[in-house]
Amino acid sequence: MKRLRVPTPYLPIFCRELYQLVRSGVPLAEGLSMLREDEKDPDTRSWLDALCRSTDEGMPLASALRETEAFPAYMTDMVALAEQTGRLEDVLLSLQRHYDRQLRMAADIRGAVAVPATLFAVMVAVVILLITQVLPVFDRVFAQLGVRMGAVATGMMNAGSVLARAGTGIAAVLTVIAAAALAVGLIPSLREKFTLWFRRRFGGRGVLGQMAVSRFASSMSMAVASGLSMEESVELSARLCGGAREIDEKTARCRKDIEEGGSPADALAESGLFTGRDCRLLKLAEQTGSLPDTLEDLAQRQEEESLRRIDRTVGAIEPAIVVITSALAGVILLSVMLPLMGLLSAIG
Repeated sequence: MKRLRVPTPYLPIFCRELYQLVRSGVPLAEGLSMLREDEKDPDTRSWLDALCRSTDEGMPLASALRETEAFPAYMTDMVALAEQTGRLEDVLLSLQRHYDRQLRMAADIRGAVAVPATLFAVMVAVVILLITQVLPVFDRVFAQLGVRMGAVATGMMNAGSVLARAGTGIAAVLTVIAAAALAVGLIPSLREKFTLWFRRRFGGRGVLGQMAVSRFASSMSMAVASGLSMEESVELSARLCGGAREIDEKTARCRKDIEEGGSPADALAESGLFTGRDCRLLKLAEQTGSLPDTLEDLAQRQEEESLRRIDRTVGAIEPAIVVITSALAGVILLSVMLPLMGLLSAIG
């Protein structure tokens, strides 16, 4: 039977449903059966059927989730930990908030990138249209009148001619790129490989690195609150936010310092994952016994700061695109209009 992955948007919903079942005291097998009966989507029913069969046989929730192969490893690991420590209700609620936050961040990033990407595509299309279609018409008209366009416009027109001659090759390259992107988007195995490669190369820098630290702090908060040791918490959290070389090196350094008997707060501070101000908060939280709450607060602040950085970047890119487009259009217009004005003056 084909194994299906639970859609990411459904993860917080399902965690909330499980939380409500556990909180109300309804047996999981009975509660999952109710969810299955109300579910209309056939794909969702398929893994709900598997969950119902496993829980009917008395299998623990974490084992049942893992057996379906439909859920993220982080979720199954956290549920297994929660069942061991008797904190299943708290962990399910934390997982719901965690996945809600991840979805909100992903939506904010998509919204922030979509506008400048569309604006840039329009700018490129307008410039290509001007240099390949409009300028040659003016050049022919001016040639008949014995006038030449400006050097800038002539250079752009020549570049447009080269671009037009290479149009077939460019179209072929763009078609290959589009086909590759479509294949990566539609084939899960390719998408996973591309994601791993991209995360390895770029996931530890800039905004992406800050978001990885946010995920690390959030998972650390849940793991520590669930009763996991600091070594195990770092290992589990590194699994979630890992993949990027820079982040993996920092989490490995943190885990090594803790294993050698160092203070957890000092290990987190010296790993380079957090800033000096955040490190002071972690040391104070360790002394006061509020490390889980402080880590969750740091996760939220890291997330908010990364979104602010994205907004600032987008806020700088959009005006830059508008200015560049306007400048190019103005240069082309002047290069065409100045010879025309000189011709009209000579005629007059």
